[in-house]
Parts: sequence; C-alpha cells; structure tokens
Amino acid sequence: MMNTNTRKVLLIALTLLITIPTVWAQPKAPPMLDPRRFDAWTVEYEPFRLLIENAVEEYITLNDTDLPPIASTDNVIAVRSKSGQRQLYQIRYGTVSDGYNVIDNMEVKWVLGATLAQTISEKETYYHLDTQEPYETTKHRPEIDYLEVESFWTHTDLQIGTDRLVYLFGKSGGITVEWGNELFGRPYGEAGYARFGVITPIFKLGVQVPSPSVPLGFRAGAETDDYLTGGLGGFGAFKYKVLYGELFFQSLEASLASGEFINSYDLGGLMNLSFNTTLSGIKMGRSRLFAGAMQIRLGAVIARVDHSLITDDDRVVFQNLKRSYNVAAGDTTEEFTNGDAASLEESGLFFRVDYASPLIDKTFPKHEAAFQVSGPSIMTQYTYNVSKGLGIPLTVLVYTKDNEWTPNAAILVGFKLRLDQN
Repeated sequence: MMNTNTRKVLLIALTLLITIPTVWAQPKAPPMLDPRRFDAWTVEYEPFRLLIENAVEEYITLNDTDLPPIASTDNVIAVRSKSGQRQLYQIRYGTVSDGYNVIDNMEVKWVLGATLAQTISEKETYYHLDTQEPYETTKHRPEIDYLEVESFWTHTDLQIGTDRLVYLFGKSGGITVEWGNELFGRPYGEAGYARFGVITPIFKLGVQVPSPSVPLGFRAGAETDDYLTGGLGGFGAFKYKVLYGELFFQSLEASLASGEFINSYDLGGLMNLSFNTTLSGIKMGRSRLFAGAMQIRLGAVIARVDHSLITDDDRVVFQNLKRSYNVAAGDTTEEFTNGDAASLEESGLFFRVDYASPLIDKTFPKHEAAFQVSGPSIMTQYTYNVSKGLGIPLTVLVYTKDNEWTPNAAILVGFKLRLDQN
C-alpha cells in the first residue's frame, strides 16, 4: 500500500512538470463592437455558410481587394444591428489565433447581395451559435480559445488518441469514440467502457459498451488485476459557454463478468462551470515561465459503482438494485450486502485546472498540463506536443477510494494525433 507521504511526493513531483519555459505568440486583434448595439453569432448552418464562402470568393475574383478566401477552418461571424431594421452590419471570418478579416457595413450588401444579407441577418431561422468574440475589451487570447475548444470539440478535422477519436463532417458535427472517462477520474481502460456517438460543438450523444481493460502503464497496489466491468447503456453531454454537463447510465449482464464479482458504474453525472485567465508568466531571458492560459473548472460529480455477486447457480445479485439473471419463474433474489457497501458512491467535488503554453505558429501549444480532483482519484497530467500533429500525454492517478476494483495509483502513457483533411 502506498503511504500518505509517498502520495504527496508523487503529486508534487508531477505537478511541477508544468514549469517549462515557453515562447510567445502574439495574434492580431480585430475591431471591437458595443454589445448594447449589436448581436453577433457564428453561422453554423452549412448551406448558408457555403453561400457566404461562394459570395466572398466571387467578390475577390471580380474586384481588386486584399480580402483572402474563407478557409474551411475559419469561423464565420455575422453581426446584426439592434436598430429597428435589424440589418446585417458586418461579416468577419478567421480564427482567434490568426485574427479576423472584416467585411464592414455597406460592403456587406456589395459582397453578399441584398437577398443573402437579409437571409443571414435572420439568425432565428437557422442553426447558429451566439458569440462574445466581437465584444472583447481585452486583447485576444488564443490559448484560452484552444483550451475551450479542446475540452469538448476539436481544432482539427480528425483526432486519434488513446482516449478518443473525433472525425468531423465540416464544422457542424461529426462522430466520436471515447475510451474511459477522464473527467470521472478513470481514463482509458480504468472505467471499463467505451463510447460511440455523434458530436457537435454544443452536445454529444451516444451509447456505452464494454471495452477491454488494457493497461497503458503501471498500476500499483493490491489486487491490481481487478478492473471495473463495462455494461450496455447510453450517455449525453453538453457544453454551452461556461457550463458543462454530462449524464450516463449502464446495465449489466452476467456474461460480461469474470470471477466471483461484477463491479460496474450503473449511473454517473457531472456538472461544472469554467473560468479562464491568461498568464503573463515570469520573464526569463527571451522567454517567459508559466506564460499562456489557464482554465479552472469547478462543480460536482455523481457516480455509483454496482458491486455485485455471481452465485454458484449463475445468479447475479446486485448491491444497488434487486435484479437476477437466469432465474426460474417465481424465484426471488435477496439483496447482496458486504463490507464494501460504503465504497459504492464515488461522488463529490469536481475540480480541474488546465494549462496551455503560448501557441506555436498560432496553432498548438508545446506544453499542456492538468490537475484534477474527481470521483475516485486525483489526477496529474502532462502533455508534450512534439508537433501540431502529435502529442504525448503522461497521466498519474492517485486513488482516494480503497476497494478491490481500484489500485492505489497508476501511471499511464498515451498518444494524440491531430490531422487535417486539407
């Protein structure tokens, strides 16, 4: 068993991994608007977005202008006046990292045409996302944009890693495959399940299925061969501005189990708020220590492990619910209780801090780090991004729950590939 002093030393050592010198990246800032006078939103409806792209491309072809074409990775932001006419005032496109190109005021009708400009101004009739980007009163913070997007969505067309796969169909949606659940304190095979579903910038929805409990590193402590067993179920999650929520459930079948017991999550929920800030860092020569951005998430997590017994006649007796498997008609199942009942709940405070160093070439940070307290574990994670396309995360878990399906600690290694289609 790992004593308290050893755990503290391990946590401190891994937390210090974020102390790495980094470089600056200085994006350009677009003009600001008064939120009392204008509405702003991103055009997410693909047919309307394509019409805007075609109109801008045609305008560039026919006119002497410095405007570049709209790239597939650009955000397209529409701005509408709050005056009585509610007219389209502005189109801006680009990214927070690279800055935005602005088609302003009267030019909007010249570029888009009166009909398309009026259609885009009626945001209530198509899929859009409100944005505060044009109202920022401070300098733009690309590292915060990176953290906010990566926590739910993805910056690239295709992301493949040991924790998830995300493939995007344009900017409006895609498919996701997730292994384990890092936010619940059990990444990779530690959770015993995988997820398959659809994902958009604001929600994801799908099914959960059992997955192999393949260790991706070292697990320390007694009975480390015992893993949680996955079941069949579903999940849903959403992210809207600073609010994140998630809920999942699982059922269990005896055929999924090995040994005398089945241990599986049957219910879980998470809710948290996020707060972002930039870090100017400490000047050290031409670089700065701790420069970049930090995101703090605070909330609560609810999780329940169903600790169940397989009897000699293949009956499954559940701790949380009275259910049975292959039981003759009229037979009854007694509730199974033992000394582990107190370990069933893995609920409590959710606290997470994410850090990203300044972006290289305005696209990716060299260093990322996270510290998290959630459910059964305290997690410290450091990711070294070799390039824009490849990142290597190292995760250390120190478990706070003492039961037979949880080790004392685990050190896990993974990878993350980010690929663009164009």
